[in-house]
Amino acid sequence: PKASPALSEKMATSGPDFFTKLLGDKLLKGSGTEDTKAVVSAADYVAIYMSAHWCPPCRRFTPAFAEAYQEIEKKGEKKLATIFVSCDKNENAFKEYFGTMPWHAVPFSAKGFVGFDSKAGKLLKCKGIPMLAIFDKEGKLLDSEGTGLVMERGADFWKLLDPSMKEKLAKEDMEKLFAAMDANGDGYVDPAEIKAAFDSLGAPAEITMVEVQTLMTRDADGDGKLSKSEFTVSEYSVNGRSAGWLGSAILSNREAMERKKKAEEEAKKFKAEADGLVGSGVFFNKLLGDKLLFGGKEVETKSVVGDKDFVALYLSAHWCPPCRGFTPELANVYNEIESKGKPKLATIFVSCDRDAGSFKEYFDTMPWHAVPFTSKEHVGFESLAGKYLGCEGIPMLAVFDGTGKLLTKEAVGKVRMHKADFLAKL
Repeated sequence: PKASPALSEKMATSGPDFFTKLLGDKLLKGSGTEDTKAVVSAADYVAIYMSAHWCPPCRRFTPAFAEAYQEIEKKGEKKLATIFVSCDKNENAFKEYFGTMPWHAVPFSAKGFVGFDSKAGKLLKCKGIPMLAIFDKEGKLLDSEGTGLVMERGADFWKLLDPSMKEKLAKEDMEKLFAAMDANGDGYVDPAEIKAAFDSLGAPAEITMVEVQTLMTRDADGDGKLSKSEFTVSEYSVNGRSAGWLGSAILSNREAMERKKKAEEEAKKFKAEADGLVGSGVFFNKLLGDKLLFGGKEVETKSVVGDKDFVALYLSAHWCPPCRGFTPELANVYNEIESKGKPKLATIFVSCDRDAGSFKEYFDTMPWHAVPFTSKEHVGFESLAGKYLGCEGIPMLAVFDGTGKLLTKEAVGKVRMHKADFLAKL
């Protein structure tokens, strides 16, 4: 973290007087006011948070910081006074934004103490927001890039401000990274494991090569691999990302890859089971369940698909703009095919909506059947139909013949190109 000599020297004062000069005599907390001196005197650290409602990165960071702040308050290990210095354009925006924050704020009416040109903004040379500057209680600036600390460490970010704790955390970070890179668990990290770790993070090949070489300079005994003591001999970071962050990211990616592999194996097994039912009359029950919705009532799945030439499964969701754009096109095509009476087409909506209300609103615009939203095994990307089809994006329109033989998973394009004649093109 970046630190500098006490900025209080520039203001010829320190302690509570320093913060009073920087922020004014009074601060807001909720609907009341408090003396600045009282707020900062009780704190171990003072954080000045320059932010604004109009700034998307600020609105993303504020909830994360609020969560960390509240956890620090709850633990009670350290007292962190946090003061919001608004860069909003009007008082209404300030009030709305400050209403989401659990800390203090400089009153918006305190001209000279808010905005980029505020005393705090000038002293910190603030050129962009969000900015989180952290001071000790005497006014010494400990870090002007506190946003990065919060995003990396959450409620433990303040520990990086304590030299003794920072050294301990650095050691723990290196141990975490070593454990993450030691993929085979043999107690050593070799160049291939380092490369695999960076590959899992999507690092460019040239960066990976450099980092492999950099870490292997720690190979004190020249055996071509790094023991734990060699690996953790000193701190290490890449483009500002600490060893702890890298270790967590590598482990998270590895776990995600393992989950994906497991899901793919389960999907493969399920597909084999379902394929064994093609032509048996119960294939669609396996994918969709025994009941479907139509006109507010439940009907038997078999009665819907039993006499059809084609069965289309439509995976879609109300929250998805391309889906909402395609659904009226598909409805027109479906209605035209229905009016002709042939070929016989059953279409079933498999919802990927996030809640029952969205499902109902969206399904009300459709002229076909749907899997009940309450049938959790049969709706969503992870539904049995979704697994069978390997669905990773919507809208998806998959068409089967009447026996359950899959004809295409890419009927969206065919509907757009051939309209009501799309089935003849399969």
